[in-house]
Amino acid sequence: MNYRRLTRSELEELEPQFVRFLAAQSIPADDWVKIKVTDEKRADLLIDQFSQMVYDDVLRRCEYLEQRGAQQLLTFRSGPDKLELRGLVVQGGEVDLRQNTSPSDLLAEIQRSGAKLRVLSAERLYRPDRATELFAMIERGAKIAKTSELFDVLDQVTPAPAPVSTPEQNQA
Repeated sequence: MNYRRLTRSELEELEPQFVRFLAAQSIPADDWVKIKVTDEKRADLLIDQFSQMVYDDVLRRCEYLEQRGAQQLLTFRSGPDKLELRGLVVQGGEVDLRQNTSPSDLLAEIQRSGAKLRVLSAERLYRPDRATELFAMIERGAKIAKTSELFDVLDQVTPAPAPVSTPEQNQA
């Protein structure tokens, strides 16, 4: 299994999808109840397969991630080959970057506070691969962003990152 098993509460939230998954495996509801009791290994295997399928789908569709701390805001664009970072680090002032305010309100609040602002910009190839890296980021607290708005705003105010080097260039 490439990821982790979905938790009980995650499975409950995805119950309609899990029922469709079981139906695709030709397992009706009554049989599922029996399998859980009489064949725990098979039940675990089915839950693992469903978990893998869910994560594969979520990670395939993931385009933007955000990770917020009180003084640090990191946004990521996950392209097919590389991961791009745009971020802010605030020093001083009473700004809390964990607040989910609009990008323009956030920048205005930073300006009003008189805080020093450090802008971050970087990009690199995935290590070891896209899905594994995105999953690890989510497990460490990054959230999948619904829009590109925050990344786009920070992209406009950050200097261009250094070009991404390929593995072949790294060995030269």
